Amino acid sequence: MSLSGALNAAQSGLAASQTMSQVAAENISNAMTPGYVRRNAALVSIGIGQGGVVVGEIQREVDAALDRLARIEQGKTARHQAVLDALQNYTSYLGQPGDARSLPEKYSVFSSSLSTLANQPASLGAQKGAVLAAEELAATIRTLDGHLAGVRADVDLEIRYDVADLNESLYDLAKLNETVRTFRPGTPEHAQYSDLVDTKIDEISAIVDVRVSKLSDGSVALFTLTGAALLEGNRVHDVKYFPGDGSLMAGEQDITPGKSGVHGVEHGSLSGLLALVRDVFPRFQDQLDEYARGLIQSFEASDATLGPGQAGLFTDGGGPFDPSNAKGLAGRIEVNAAVRQDGGNEAWRIRDGLGAASEGPAADASQVISFLEALDAPLGAGSATGIAASTSVADFASALVAAQSAERANAEERLNEALTASEVITAARQNAEGTNIDEELSRLQLIEKSYAANAKILSAVSEMLDELLAAV
Repeated sequence: MSLSGALNAAQSGLAASQTMSQVAAENISNAMTPGYVRRNAALVSIGIGQGGVVVGEIQREVDAALDRLARIEQGKTARHQAVLDALQNYTSYLGQPGDARSLPEKYSVFSSSLSTLANQPASLGAQKGAVLAAEELAATIRTLDGHLAGVRADVDLEIRYDVADLNESLYDLAKLNETVRTFRPGTPEHAQYSDLVDTKIDEISAIVDVRVSKLSDGSVALFTLTGAALLEGNRVHDVKYFPGDGSLMAGEQDITPGKSGVHGVEHGSLSGLLALVRDVFPRFQDQLDEYARGLIQSFEASDATLGPGQAGLFTDGGGPFDPSNAKGLAGRIEVNAAVRQDGGNEAWRIRDGLGAASEGPAADASQVISFLEALDAPLGAGSATGIAASTSVADFASALVAAQSAERANAEERLNEALTASEVITAARQNAEGTNIDEELSRLQLIEKSYAANAKILSAVSEMLDELLAAV
């Protein structure tokens, strides 16, 4: 190699060492920066006979497989977290058997008051106590219905927020696509914007599951795991939520989770929230409505004093049960005004029957006994409730609380499993893509040695050239 060739090689080595040291320093300074992916300066030989080296490109140490797994697990975690948060909000009012304010306890008090009345039918105190217990039971059902409606309204609002955030992030990603195309792949600027692109995709994957298609210019196309397009080039397929039927659309594509015949989203907070709206909350509502129906019909059917179209002890807003208007019954159930203190105040009717023309024998407890027997009969709950049709009215409150509490417990278990898996994958991703300061410091020492060696070569060649020129 000629002296000029050696000189050029040393100069290129110095330049490459400078770039490499800058990359290592940036890695160290960004070791704690969220979304930063470790950089590596890839060296390329200048060519045969020319000598020297150049930094061919600045590579981001990305592990595509770990990125994909991490986003899937992040979506699963976000889904289960959204479900659990809503269920905890609701079940905090539900209570457990044994809690004084819980539905099973309110029923137990009511049942005990009827038993007391059956043993002391002439007691006005026992009559009024049974009426009061019935009012508290009906009020508890209405309260649960109202709270369920409130939680559902909160979830509906969260869905709207998530959809708005998702669309905003998709448009942000479209803008990043435009910007990243202006930089040549392998440049520091391209790497910087690629970090921003990946960070934005991570944000989106917490809302809906995504599959990423990276193009050669660094831009990305985004699809759901089932293939529905969210972003193609600069074109965003706006996501829309239709609260009427709880459906979700991406452009003209139906991506509603759990919908029959549709390739809907599977993970992400939107999936969890829509599962609540489309499945869990309707089932909870059916359970409450069926319990209200069971109480109303049981007392209507077992009250020998009632004629057609007359309401029993428990009523649908003051009237009898109407099969065509059973939806939302839990929010309308109330005790017959004839026996309430703020109504007819005729507590004796709970002993003699709501349709009795006048008070019967004070010691006659036959009607109360009929009421108690009716409560032990199967309620015949619909299959949509998830509670066995053979469950009696007496046991339905406990079954309802158990079913709804189990839903929350299952959500918590699924979240814990998802968190564990997500933490493992996230740690592996961080190890693969994040900065290891010890490794970077070792690399800096090698770069320092390389820089010193190239500088020594440069100095030696310079002295040789000086001697050569002096000899001419």
